[in-house]
Amino acid sequence: SSGLPKPSFGHLTQPFDTPEFHKLYRVVPVRKVHSLTITWALPPQEQYYRVKPLHYISWLVGHEGKGSVLSFLRKKFWALALYGGNGETGFEQNSTYSIFSISVTLTDEGYKHFYEVAHVVFQYVKMLQKRGPDKRQVVWEEIQKIEANEFHYQEQTDPVDYVESLCENMQLFQKEDFLTGDQLLFEYKPEV
Repeated sequence: SSGLPKPSFGHLTQPFDTPEFHKLYRVVPVRKVHSLTITWALPPQEQYYRVKPLHYISWLVGHEGKGSVLSFLRKKFWALALYGGNGETGFEQNSTYSIFSISVTLTDEGYKHFYEVAHVVFQYVKMLQKRGPDKRQVVWEEIQKIEANEFHYQEQTDPVDYVESLCENMQLFQKEDFLTGDQLLFEYKPEV
């Protein structure tokens, strides 16, 4: 360690506050696949790594059971899959902003109705926002247990990849969390 403080770019607020960001872009793919991705730019979340609020939200958004946004879209034959989250890479999470995206793999029929699909996704997010976090922590504890299991039973990774990942963690987390900060949930804070 050089002993120098880690550079922060937190003063560069609102990097996506441009007319170009608040637009719908239609891109013709190379292979025949229909996908709708909705992206939000949020205040930086990296300091909340012990809580992982975006992981909590992505878990709810990505739920596939009864009452989920995906089950509703499947019943309409509009979607095949749905994924929500933040990749926790430098581009998606840093000291200036955090990105949160929801991607829906559409059927041909869903592509014809992509405005309605987008509307359903926004309605679902609005409903989550209105209800607020689970007061009983049941969902959070379930996520915590699953992540802990995955951490304890993970397959051995390539040593070079492991060292690279540790070096990244050393830039982001407190010393005691270098090994676990990118994977485990430590604190439940509904206000975050």
